Amino acid sequence: MRNILIQDDVALVESRLKQFESNTGCELLLVITNASDPYPGASSRFGLVGGFVVSFIFSYYLEFHHSWMWPASFFVLCLFMTWLGRFSWAKKMALSDWEIKRECREKAIEYFHTLGTSKVSHQATAMIMISTLEKNIQVMVDEKLKTQITQVELDDLIEIMKIHFKVGDMATGLINSITKLEAKILNDFGGKVSQSHVSELSDTIHFRNN
Repeated sequence: MRNILIQDDVALVESRLKQFESNTGCELLLVITNASDPYPGASSRFGLVGGFVVSFIFSYYLEFHHSWMWPASFFVLCLFMTWLGRFSWAKKMALSDWEIKRECREKAIEYFHTLGTSKVSHQATAMIMISTLEKNIQVMVDEKLKTQITQVELDDLIEIMKIHFKVGDMATGLINSITKLEAKILNDFGGKVSQSHVSELSDTIHFRNN
């Protein structure tokens, strides 16, 4: 999981994270997870479709001398393809957009509560979650920040990250989006949201393996 960011980049992003919290009085939770869900259904779909396709190809080139050989080969190939479907490259092929959006959103809400808002007593809280399997980014803010920050502006932060992520520069994407969020908060709230100098959340990147 950590190999998506070199150690120097981790240190750079975490330093910017601390600076953001000091400047704004907000807590910022940064989570990088390998996947939002194990997607067992995707593995099964890959196995079923893959087994049918491969069996069809075999039947075109090979002659089955007994009627039972076709369903038997289909069953064996489905089992094998389902096993292959456990690997990330295969699982991605069987995922649908609506499934990805739903699972990533649900995982983001879970992390935002369990790692963020449930541990904060008074400060405003924001979160950036990156799910590497789905290549999905979620940005969330609490009710206090929502009074000034719209979903369109949060989507702009995601686009900033996507531009840099596509060229393999995750650190710059994170830093630039954090900088823009900081400027937005300071401008709309007229300075710090909270005057507390105590950080209630860890100022490090949370790497999660689900």
